[in-house]
Amino acid sequence: MLRFEDGQDVLNFLFRRGDEPKRTSDTSYLLLLNIRMPKVDGVEVLRQIKADPELHRLPVSMLTTTDDPREVARCHELGCNNYIVKPVDYEKFIETITQLGLFICLVQVPELHCPRSG
Repeated sequence: MLRFEDGQDVLNFLFRRGDEPKRTSDTSYLLLLNIRMPKVDGVEVLRQIKADPELHRLPVSMLTTTDDPREVARCHELGCNNYIVKPVDYEKFIETITQLGLFICLVQVPELHCPRSG
């Protein structure tokens, strides 16, 4: 499991930019993406991922406190795989994260392959 401080760090990792660690082509990834992040928000990160020919198959789960139907629809239109509302109540939050963990254990995630040149 990798944790990123902000949306720019997520993009740098996925698009292999900068000096920080970068994703590898032989690894499957599943992204849990918060909508409210510093530098680059989660919706913009989602937009860039789904617009990229190499990354568009990356499974993305939006994890946020926002339950605004317009925000849910926007994320689905951009290609998120699911949208999870984080409860504010601690006990309900723990239950949601536990269920999310069980879900993640069952998800089949495709590998992201670099396009072949030539």
